[in-house]
Amino acid sequence: AGRGPLAGPPPPPRLSTADGMLLLASCVNAVAISWAGINAQAYVTATTFMVLANLNKFVVVAFGIAVLHEASSWQAVVGCGTSLLGGAAYARARSNLASRPTPVKCSEAEADDEDDEKASLQPA
Repeated sequence: AGRGPLAGPPPPPRLSTADGMLLLASCVNAVAISWAGINAQAYVTATTFMVLANLNKFVVVAFGIAVLHEASSWQAVVGCGTSLLGGAAYARARSNLASRPTPVKCSEAEADDEDDEKASLQPA
């Protein structure tokens, strides 16, 4: 007898022990990646976090091409290269920004004191 449109979903396939272990490892890996991402947000700026997320996509695509032997179109290669170049440019810009000396700013109270001293030195 055939399955009608209202028969419900087919039964799940039987998994071998190795398939079940790979599925479990994949779930644990996903939780670890998510936890690391949430934890990283406390230590980096929002822009840095977005750059990390984009570089993560590169790793996923590169893994698929190198390990899983997925088709590598020229668009995938250009996208991976652009992602790497963008990440490197951002890292260089952050490094250059961090190496600049920060200007010393006086507080408003110090600025007011300096103005008072200048005013007291001027003849009335």
